[in-house]
Amino acid sequence: MSARWYIEALTVFGLVLVATFAAAWKGRRDSTDEAEDHISKQRLNRWMVGLSAGATANSGFVVTGAVGLGYTYGTYWLLLPFGWFLGDLIFWQLFPHRINSYGARAKATTLTELITHDLPVGKYHPLILVSSLIVILCLGGYTMAQWVAGQKFLNGAFGITGDWTLTLFAFFVIAYSSLGRFRGSVYVDTFQAITRLLGTLIAFGAVCWVAASDTAAFKANMQGVSEGFLNILGDGTLVSAIGFVLGYVMASIGFGLGQPQVTTRYLAARSPREARAAKWIYIFYVQFTWATMTAFGVLLRGVMPDIPDPEQGLTVFVSATLPPLLVGLIVADIFGAIASTANSLLVAMGQATNRLSWAFEKKISKTITPALGLSTILAAKALNGRATVYDLAITSISLMAAGLAPAVAIKVLRWRHTVSSMTATLFVGFTTALVWKIAGLSSIINESAIGISLGLMTNFLLCRRIPHSQTLS
Repeated sequence: MSARWYIEALTVFGLVLVATFAAAWKGRRDSTDEAEDHISKQRLNRWMVGLSAGATANSGFVVTGAVGLGYTYGTYWLLLPFGWFLGDLIFWQLFPHRINSYGARAKATTLTELITHDLPVGKYHPLILVSSLIVILCLGGYTMAQWVAGQKFLNGAFGITGDWTLTLFAFFVIAYSSLGRFRGSVYVDTFQAITRLLGTLIAFGAVCWVAASDTAAFKANMQGVSEGFLNILGDGTLVSAIGFVLGYVMASIGFGLGQPQVTTRYLAARSPREARAAKWIYIFYVQFTWATMTAFGVLLRGVMPDIPDPEQGLTVFVSATLPPLLVGLIVADIFGAIASTANSLLVAMGQATNRLSWAFEKKISKTITPALGLSTILAAKALNGRATVYDLAITSISLMAAGLAPAVAIKVLRWRHTVSSMTATLFVGFTTALVWKIAGLSSIINESAIGISLGLMTNFLLCRRIPHSQTLS
């Protein structure tokens, strides 16, 4: 590729990056200390809730992991977004408006504050410590997935290699995460959601065009795939496919309840009605980008059958086939898809860490986001390529869903509970999901389904024989 090609592509990418920092700066100007401390005062409308939550939910997994799964395993992995869609339908029917209403009443900024509202707990209570640590550890793993995705992005788009590329990508994200605060995060997510929709359309249209322009080569390449590649059941059975879908139905519900970087968007909605009205904005955005990128990976296998790392498939394809101006736009889109989630994760981890007031003084709270970013960069480097974006992302969100989702559901649905039952719910949900994962049983059904089910059962059994007057609801 010529120097002119790189200049044009990098110019478009740079302009979008400048717009990203501008959105973060605008968010900081619009922020107030009162709104940061009581997130319900952010008063976001349905479009900002839906697009911001969707962009945060999508993560680098969609532009790397989803493409890689479609490329490597075929149409079977379209069942993952389908299961997520069914779970989202249930979640949006029951929870976002209740989370907004309950959060406003509790003046909650974090999931820990929502879970512990009205419970007689001190700052050293295990319920606070365990919930905060689950948030920080799992979000740390999820953030590591974004750094790995960012490294693959730079390698696939510009051919830049080396461990320093992970640090370079992370630097830009940490910089505007530290700049923009919560509202800056929302503004950036909304802006990047729009570029993601445009980038998805261009990339999918391009791979369809290339496949159709040489159907003989496309068919020849597809003949080399495995027998189950184009079978929606893969190499399994209908029963195993149903188990796979049901596991991700539960993971989707748990994700909506147990991911603070997403839940804060529902807490910040203008009203319960506005939170509920974001339903189809969120679902359309997530499904369109996720399912389309998985299908893109399937088609890419017939167009470019020998990509060494399938998770780099999107950047490799657009760099090889599109004009530099479109490459710059899609590269900016890919950056945004990864960075929007990493940004929100750092903000959410910072909020959770700030609430551990016994560990951090207010005067050093401004250093928390950079410190957390640096820690996750070092941890991602230590992995040295031994984990894919898919492995890091799915494991982190599933374990967090198993630990936190049952407790959040109990609170917002106003089911009976006590301090002890809620503490046990967190512990049982998280540890059983972890054991299920370590035992290698996730291929049967996702670990979050097991953790959420046993967590809810734990609370029910512990409260069953306790008089109503001794429980909260």
